[in-house]
Amino acid sequence: MSLFRCVKFCCLLMMALVCLGTGLMGSAEAAKHELNYFQYSKYEDAGRQWLRIEIGMTGKQLEFASEVREIKPKQLKLTLQNTENDKLKKDISLDREIAKYMTIRDAGKKAAEIVITLATPVAEHDYRVYTMEPERRAKKPYRLVIEIAEDKLPEAEPQKPYSDTVLPNLAGHHIVIDPGHGGSDSGARGPHGLMEKNVTLAICRDVDEILRANGAQVAMTRYSDVDVYGPMATDRQELQARVDVGLVNPDTELFVSVHCNAFTSPDAHGTGTYYYPHSQRDTAIAQAIQDEMVQATGLRDRGINYARFYVLRNASMPATLVETAFISNYQEEFLLGQEQFRHNMAVAICRGISKYFGAQG
Repeated sequence: MSLFRCVKFCCLLMMALVCLGTGLMGSAEAAKHELNYFQYSKYEDAGRQWLRIEIGMTGKQLEFASEVREIKPKQLKLTLQNTENDKLKKDISLDREIAKYMTIRDAGKKAAEIVITLATPVAEHDYRVYTMEPERRAKKPYRLVIEIAEDKLPEAEPQKPYSDTVLPNLAGHHIVIDPGHGGSDSGARGPHGLMEKNVTLAICRDVDEILRANGAQVAMTRYSDVDVYGPMATDRQELQARVDVGLVNPDTELFVSVHCNAFTSPDAHGTGTYYYPHSQRDTAIAQAIQDEMVQATGLRDRGINYARFYVLRNASMPATLVETAFISNYQEEFLLGQEQFRHNMAVAICRGISKYFGAQG
Protein backbone atom coordinates (compact mmCIF):
# COMPACT_ATOMS: atom_id res chain seq x y z
CA MET A 1 0.00 0.00 0.00
CA SER A 2 1.35 3.44 -0.92
CA LEU A 3 2.05 6.04 1.73
CA PHE A 4 -0.78 8.22 0.36
CA ARG A 5 -3.30 5.37 0.53
CA CYS A 6 -2.12 4.45 4.04
CA VAL A 7 -2.58 8.01 5.31
CA LYS A 8 -6.00 8.23 3.63
CA PHE A 9 -7.08 4.93 5.18
CA CYS A 10 -5.97 6.08 8.66
CA CYS A 11 -7.85 9.36 8.29
CA LEU A 12 -11.04 7.58 7.26
CA LEU A 13 -10.68 5.16 10.17
CA MET A 14 -10.23 8.03 12.63
CA MET A 15 -13.25 9.83 11.22
CA ALA A 16 -15.33 6.66 11.57
CA LEU A 17 -14.24 6.25 15.17
CA VAL A 18 -15.04 9.88 15.95
CA CYS A 19 -18.49 9.54 14.39
CA LEU A 20 -19.10 6.31 16.28
CA GLY A 21 -18.02 7.92 19.54
CA THR A 22 -20.23 10.93 18.92
CA GLY A 23 -23.16 8.66 18.19
CA LEU A 24 -22.63 6.74 21.40
CA MET A 25 -22.34 9.94 23.38
CA GLY A 26 -25.47 11.33 21.83
CA SER A 27 -27.32 8.11 22.64
CA ALA A 28 -26.18 8.26 26.28
CA GLU A 29 -27.20 11.89 26.61
CA ALA A 30 -30.57 11.26 25.01
CA ALA A 31 -31.63 8.63 27.54
CA LYS A 32 -31.26 10.37 30.92
CA HIS A 33 -33.74 7.97 32.56
CA GLU A 34 -33.79 4.21 32.23
CA LEU A 35 -36.65 2.35 33.90
CA ASN A 36 -35.23 -0.37 36.16
CA TYR A 37 -37.61 -1.07 39.06
CA PHE A 38 -41.30 -1.90 39.51
CA GLN A 39 -43.50 -2.62 42.53
CA TYR A 40 -47.14 -2.19 43.40
CA SER A 41 -49.12 -2.46 46.65
CA LYS A 42 -52.46 -1.45 48.14
CA TYR A 43 -53.29 0.58 51.22
CA GLU A 44 -56.24 2.32 52.86
CA ASP A 45 -56.50 6.08 53.29
CA ALA A 46 -59.56 8.02 54.48
CA GLY A 47 -61.79 4.98 54.11
CA ARG A 48 -60.80 4.15 50.52
CA GLN A 49 -58.54 1.53 48.99
CA TRP A 50 -55.62 2.92 46.97
CA LEU A 51 -53.32 1.22 44.47
CA ARG A 52 -49.72 2.44 44.72
CA ILE A 53 -47.36 1.84 41.75
CA GLU A 54 -43.64 2.58 42.02
CA ILE A 55 -41.45 2.76 38.89
CA GLY A 56 -37.72 3.23 39.47
CA MET A 57 -35.19 4.81 37.17
CA THR A 58 -31.51 5.61 36.91
CA GLY A 59 -31.81 9.38 36.51
CA LYS A 60 -33.30 12.21 38.55
CA GLN A 61 -35.48 15.29 38.00
CA LEU A 62 -38.00 13.49 35.83
CA GLU A 63 -40.24 15.60 33.63
CA PHE A 64 -43.67 14.03 33.12
CA ALA A 65 -47.28 14.81 32.27
CA SER A 66 -50.44 12.87 33.16
CA GLU A 67 -53.98 12.74 31.83
CA VAL A 68 -57.11 10.62 32.09
CA ARG A 69 -58.28 9.27 28.74
CA GLU A 70 -62.08 9.27 28.49
CA ILE A 71 -62.44 5.99 26.64
CA LYS A 72 -63.78 2.56 27.56
CA PRO A 73 -62.16 1.19 29.58
CA LYS A 74 -60.76 4.39 31.06
CA GLN A 75 -57.01 4.88 31.03
CA LEU A 76 -54.50 6.96 32.97
CA LYS A 77 -51.68 8.00 30.62
CA LEU A 78 -48.29 9.40 31.64
CA THR A 79 -45.64 10.72 29.28
CA LEU A 80 -42.05 10.62 30.62
CA GLN A 81 -39.48 12.86 28.93
CA ASN A 82 -35.91 11.64 28.18
CA THR A 83 -36.84 8.11 29.23
CA GLU A 84 -36.33 4.67 27.76
CA ASN A 85 -37.29 1.19 28.90
CA ASP A 86 -35.17 -1.88 28.27
CA LYS A 87 -35.48 -3.73 31.60
CA LEU A 88 -39.17 -3.73 32.55
CA LYS A 89 -41.86 -5.80 30.87
CA LYS A 90 -43.86 -3.94 28.29
CA ASP A 91 -47.17 -5.24 29.75
CA ILE A 92 -47.55 -5.70 33.52
CA SER A 93 -50.65 -7.08 35.27
CA LEU A 94 -51.95 -5.10 38.25
CA ASP A 95 -54.45 -5.81 41.07
CA ARG A 96 -57.45 -6.12 38.66
CA GLU A 97 -59.79 -4.38 41.16
CA ILE A 98 -58.59 -0.79 40.76
CA ALA A 99 -56.43 -1.18 37.64
CA LYS A 100 -56.15 -4.09 35.21
CA TYR A 101 -52.72 -3.70 33.67
CA MET A 102 -49.97 -1.25 32.74
CA THR A 103 -48.33 -0.85 29.35
CA ILE A 104 -44.95 0.82 28.76
CA ARG A 105 -44.19 1.91 25.21
CA ASP A 106 -41.94 4.22 23.21
CA ALA A 107 -43.56 7.61 22.61
CA GLY A 108 -40.89 8.88 20.22
CA LYS A 109 -38.69 11.98 20.59
CA LYS A 110 -36.77 10.50 23.54
CA ALA A 111 -39.95 9.88 25.57
CA ALA A 112 -41.71 6.88 27.07
CA GLU A 113 -45.41 6.45 27.64
CA ILE A 114 -47.07 4.57 30.49
CA VAL A 115 -50.73 3.66 30.05
CA ILE A 116 -52.67 2.21 32.99
CA THR A 117 -55.97 0.59 32.05
CA LEU A 118 -58.43 1.09 34.91
CA ALA A 119 -60.92 -1.42 36.23
CA THR A 120 -63.35 1.35 37.21
CA PRO A 121 -63.72 5.05 36.35
CA VAL A 122 -61.45 7.60 38.01
CA ALA A 123 -61.75 11.37 38.29
CA GLU A 124 -58.86 13.80 38.37
CA HIS A 125 -58.93 14.12 42.17
CA ASP A 126 -58.82 10.34 42.57
CA TYR A 127 -55.21 9.82 41.52
CA ARG A 128 -51.83 11.26 42.50
CA VAL A 129 -48.51 11.25 40.60
CA TYR A 130 -45.22 12.36 42.15
CA THR A 131 -41.54 11.41 42.43
CA MET A 132 -39.59 10.11 45.43
CA GLU A 133 -35.91 10.19 46.33
CA PRO A 134 -33.89 6.95 46.64
CA GLU A 135 -34.15 4.91 49.86
CA ARG A 136 -30.92 3.02 50.36
CA ARG A 137 -32.06 0.90 53.30
CA ALA A 138 -35.17 -0.21 51.42
CA LYS A 139 -33.07 -0.65 48.24
CA LYS A 140 -35.36 1.62 46.26
CA PRO A 141 -34.03 3.96 43.51
CA TYR A 142 -35.31 7.38 42.50
CA ARG A 143 -38.83 6.62 41.32
CA LEU A 144 -42.13 7.75 39.94
CA VAL A 145 -45.08 6.98 42.23
CA ILE A 146 -48.64 6.63 40.92
CA GLU A 147 -51.55 6.28 43.37
CA ILE A 148 -55.09 5.52 42.21
CA ALA A 149 -58.18 5.33 44.44
CA GLU A 150 -60.97 2.82 44.15
CA ASP A 151 -64.16 4.11 42.56
CA LYS A 152 -66.35 4.59 45.61
CA LEU A 153 -66.89 7.17 48.30
CA PRO A 154 -65.81 6.20 51.81
CA GLU A 155 -68.60 5.02 54.07
CA ALA A 156 -69.36 7.19 57.05
CA GLU A 157 -67.60 5.89 60.15
CA PRO A 158 -69.97 4.72 62.86
CA GLN A 159 -70.16 7.01 65.85
CA LYS A 160 -67.80 5.74 68.55
CA PRO A 161 -69.12 5.60 72.12
CA TYR A 162 -67.39 8.06 74.43
CA SER A 163 -69.56 7.53 77.51
CA ASP A 164 -66.97 5.12 78.95
CA THR A 165 -64.23 7.77 78.83
CA VAL A 166 -65.02 9.71 81.99
CA LEU A 167 -62.18 11.95 83.15
CA PRO A 168 -61.91 14.40 86.05
CA ASN A 169 -60.37 17.89 86.13
CA LEU A 170 -61.48 18.91 82.61
CA ALA A 171 -64.78 20.76 83.10
CA GLY A 172 -64.53 24.46 82.34
CA HIS A 173 -60.94 24.43 81.06
CA HIS A 174 -60.16 26.08 77.70
CA ILE A 175 -57.90 24.00 75.43
CA VAL A 176 -56.61 24.35 71.85
CA ILE A 177 -55.95 21.13 69.91
CA ASP A 178 -53.78 21.41 66.79
CA PRO A 179 -53.89 18.54 64.24
CA GLY A 180 -50.49 18.84 62.54
CA HIS A 181 -50.26 19.68 58.81
CA GLY A 182 -53.35 19.55 56.53
CA GLY A 183 -54.54 20.78 53.16
CA SER A 184 -51.63 21.32 50.78
CA ASP A 185 -49.20 20.06 53.44
CA SER A 186 -49.55 16.28 53.82
CA GLY A 187 -46.77 16.05 56.41
CA ALA A 188 -44.74 12.86 56.51
CA ARG A 189 -45.84 9.87 54.44
CA GLY A 190 -45.44 6.25 55.51
CA PRO A 191 -43.81 3.55 53.36
CA HIS A 192 -47.29 2.36 52.32
CA GLY A 193 -48.61 5.87 51.67
CA LEU A 194 -50.38 6.73 54.94
CA MET A 195 -50.35 10.52 55.29
CA GLU A 196 -49.59 12.29 58.56
CA LYS A 197 -52.24 14.97 58.03
CA ASN A 198 -55.01 12.33 57.99
CA VAL A 199 -53.74 10.52 61.08
CA THR A 200 -53.40 13.68 63.17
CA LEU A 201 -56.88 14.89 62.20
CA ALA A 202 -58.47 11.54 63.12
CA ILE A 203 -56.75 11.48 66.53
CA CYS A 204 -57.59 15.12 67.26
CA ARG A 205 -61.26 14.67 66.37
CA ASP A 206 -61.40 11.96 69.03
CA VAL A 207 -59.54 14.18 71.51
CA ASP A 208 -61.99 17.02 70.81
CA GLU A 209 -65.03 14.84 71.44
CA ILE A 210 -63.63 13.23 74.61
CA LEU A 211 -62.65 16.59 76.11
CA ARG A 212 -66.02 18.15 75.26
CA ALA A 213 -67.89 15.16 76.70
CA ASN A 214 -66.06 15.84 79.96
CA GLY A 215 -66.94 19.53 80.09
CA ALA A 216 -63.90 21.19 78.51
CA GLN A 217 -64.11 24.14 76.11
CA VAL A 218 -62.16 23.08 73.01
CA ALA A 219 -61.00 24.90 69.86
CA MET A 220 -59.34 23.01 67.00
CA THR A 221 -56.96 24.76 64.62
CA ARG A 222 -58.60 22.79 61.80
CA TYR A 223 -61.64 20.50 61.68
CA SER A 224 -61.05 19.15 58.18
CA ASP A 225 -58.30 18.65 55.60
CA VAL A 226 -57.46 22.32 55.02
CA ASP A 227 -54.61 24.80 55.37
CA VAL A 228 -55.18 26.88 58.51
CA TYR A 229 -53.87 30.16 57.05
CA GLY A 230 -54.77 29.33 53.46
CA PRO A 231 -53.24 27.85 50.29
CA MET A 232 -49.77 29.04 49.22
CA ALA A 233 -48.96 30.37 52.69
CA THR A 234 -45.38 30.51 53.94
CA ASP A 235 -44.40 28.13 56.74
CA ARG A 236 -44.36 31.02 59.19
CA GLN A 237 -47.83 32.23 58.14
CA GLU A 238 -49.27 28.73 58.51
CA LEU A 239 -47.69 28.11 61.93
CA GLN A 240 -48.62 31.56 63.24
CA ALA A 241 -52.23 30.96 62.14
CA ARG A 242 -52.28 27.90 64.42
CA VAL A 243 -50.84 29.87 67.33
CA ASP A 244 -53.42 32.60 66.72
CA VAL A 245 -56.27 30.17 67.41
CA GLY A 246 -55.01 30.05 70.99
CA LEU A 247 -54.48 33.81 71.17
CA VAL A 248 -58.02 34.66 70.04
CA ASN A 249 -59.46 33.52 73.38
CA PRO A 250 -57.67 35.07 76.38
CA ASP A 251 -59.00 32.22 78.53
CA THR A 252 -57.01 29.57 76.62
CA GLU A 253 -55.00 27.56 79.16
CA LEU A 254 -53.31 24.89 77.05
CA PHE A 255 -52.08 24.29 73.48
CA VAL A 256 -51.53 20.68 72.32
CA SER A 257 -50.15 20.01 68.82
CA VAL A 258 -50.40 16.43 67.53
CA HIS A 259 -48.00 14.95 64.94
CA CYS A 260 -46.46 11.72 63.65
CA ASN A 261 -42.70 11.35 63.78
CA ALA A 262 -40.55 10.37 60.77
CA PHE A 263 -36.92 9.55 60.08
CA THR A 264 -34.79 8.48 57.13
CA SER A 265 -34.28 5.05 58.72
CA PRO A 266 -37.42 2.89 58.97
CA ASP A 267 -35.99 1.38 62.16
CA ALA A 268 -36.69 4.52 64.24
CA HIS A 269 -39.69 3.94 66.50
CA GLY A 270 -41.47 5.05 69.63
CA THR A 271 -43.49 7.94 71.04
CA GLY A 272 -42.26 11.27 72.44
CA THR A 273 -43.33 14.77 73.40
CA TYR A 274 -41.65 18.17 73.09
CA TYR A 275 -41.76 21.39 75.08
CA TYR A 276 -40.27 24.89 75.13
CA PRO A 277 -39.62 25.89 78.75
CA HIS A 278 -41.54 29.11 79.25
CA SER A 279 -42.36 27.70 82.70
CA GLN A 280 -42.55 24.45 84.66
CA ARG A 281 -46.06 23.95 83.27
CA ASP A 282 -44.67 23.29 79.77
CA THR A 283 -42.60 20.35 81.00
CA ALA A 284 -45.48 19.20 83.22
CA ILE A 285 -48.00 18.85 80.38
CA ALA A 286 -45.40 17.16 78.14
CA GLN A 287 -44.55 14.61 80.83
CA ALA A 288 -48.19 13.93 81.75
CA ILE A 289 -49.17 13.15 78.14
CA GLN A 290 -45.98 11.17 77.49
CA ASP A 291 -46.57 8.90 80.50
CA GLU A 292 -50.15 8.15 79.42
CA MET A 293 -49.24 7.46 75.77
CA VAL A 294 -46.52 4.98 76.71
CA GLN A 295 -48.82 3.21 79.16
CA ALA A 296 -51.71 3.03 76.67
CA THR A 297 -49.76 1.90 73.59
CA GLY A 298 -46.68 0.07 74.85
CA LEU A 299 -44.51 1.95 72.36
CA ARG A 300 -40.89 2.77 73.11
CA ASP A 301 -40.64 5.69 75.55
CA ARG A 302 -38.58 8.40 73.84
CA GLY A 303 -39.23 10.75 76.75
CA ILE A 304 -39.85 14.48 76.75
CA ASN A 305 -37.44 16.74 74.89
CA TYR A 306 -36.69 20.45 74.59
CA ALA A 307 -37.43 21.86 71.12
CA ARG A 308 -37.64 25.27 69.47
CA PHE A 309 -40.72 24.46 67.38
CA TYR A 310 -42.51 27.62 66.26
CA VAL A 311 -45.86 26.76 67.82
CA LEU A 312 -44.17 26.05 71.18
CA ARG A 313 -41.95 29.14 71.25
CA ASN A 314 -44.77 31.49 70.27
CA ALA A 315 -47.59 30.07 72.37
CA SER A 316 -48.55 32.40 75.23
CA MET A 317 -49.89 29.50 77.30
CA PRO A 318 -48.38 26.14 78.36
CA ALA A 319 -47.88 24.07 75.19
CA THR A 320 -46.62 20.69 74.04
CA LEU A 321 -46.08 18.96 70.71
CA VAL A 322 -46.88 15.24 70.64
CA GLU A 323 -45.10 12.83 68.28
CA THR A 324 -47.50 9.90 68.52
CA ALA A 325 -45.43 7.30 66.64
CA PHE A 326 -43.09 6.96 63.63
CA ILE A 327 -45.13 6.90 60.43
CA SER A 328 -41.86 6.06 58.62
CA ASN A 329 -41.65 2.77 60.55
CA TYR A 330 -43.49 -0.11 58.85
CA GLN A 331 -45.04 -1.51 62.06
CA GLU A 332 -46.01 1.87 63.52
CA GLU A 333 -47.45 3.07 60.21
CA PHE A 334 -49.72 0.01 60.34
CA LEU A 335 -50.78 0.89 63.89
CA LEU A 336 -51.45 4.53 63.01
CA GLY A 337 -53.73 3.31 60.22
CA GLN A 338 -55.91 1.40 62.72
CA GLU A 339 -58.96 3.21 64.10
CA GLN A 340 -58.71 1.53 67.52
CA PHE A 341 -55.04 2.46 67.95
CA ARG A 342 -55.77 6.10 67.05
CA HIS A 343 -58.64 6.13 69.55
CA ASN A 344 -56.41 4.68 72.27
CA MET A 345 -53.85 7.38 71.54
CA ALA A 346 -56.55 10.06 71.78
CA VAL A 347 -57.74 8.73 75.13
CA ALA A 348 -54.14 8.73 76.39
CA ILE A 349 -53.69 12.39 75.37
CA CYS A 350 -56.91 13.30 77.17
CA ARG A 351 -55.83 11.37 80.28
CA GLY A 352 -52.58 13.30 80.24
CA ILE A 353 -54.43 16.62 80.01
CA SER A 354 -56.72 15.55 82.88
CA LYS A 355 -53.70 14.57 84.97
CA TYR A 356 -52.01 17.90 84.22
CA PHE A 357 -54.98 20.02 85.32
CA GLY A 358 -55.42 17.83 88.41
CA ALA A 359 -51.82 18.53 89.45
CA GLN A 360 -52.22 22.29 88.91
CA GLY A 361 -54.96 22.43 91.57
